[in-house]
Amino acid sequence: TVLLALPSASLAHKSKAETVTAPGLERPVKVLRDKLGVPHVFAKSDHDANFMAGWLHANDRLFQMDSSRRQAGGTLAELLGQGALASDVQLRTIGLRRAAVRSQGAVSPESTALLEAYAKGVNAWIAANPLPSEYTALELTKAKVPAWTALDSLSITKLLAFRDPFGI
Repeated sequence: TVLLALPSASLAHKSKAETVTAPGLERPVKVLRDKLGVPHVFAKSDHDANFMAGWLHANDRLFQMDSSRRQAGGTLAELLGQGALASDVQLRTIGLRRAAVRSQGAVSPESTALLEAYAKGVNAWIAANPLPSEYTALELTKAKVPAWTALDSLSITKLLAFRDPFGI
């Protein structure tokens, strides 16, 4: 059994338990949100734990995730408009997504499988739920939200390292 606790975007939760069954899970997964909204995942496999991490992250933070992957790839202006264009040019020049592509070849098959499981969880959540209100405000539909990939997760890792290269 794998246990995983993830912080939530909101602290306005009551303790709540649910069992999630979704296409892509090997077995049902139990999720217990504590009184602070932190989800605790009880899964029977690493695949299901990582799938559920993707599902829960999408549930709590999809717009932030999408903004971060677009920022890392230098395509944030596609989401937010011309105001993000200068940042896009800079980040495309720096090449964080290109660096993530190169790193992808060095990732172990086991880690790749976990990144893929996470991506499947994100995409399963998107398929099963309406988009967050930020997308409505921008008049964007699911057709404008690209499927999540393992490369997106690696790109965000590069972005986080770029933002704080010393881990401070």
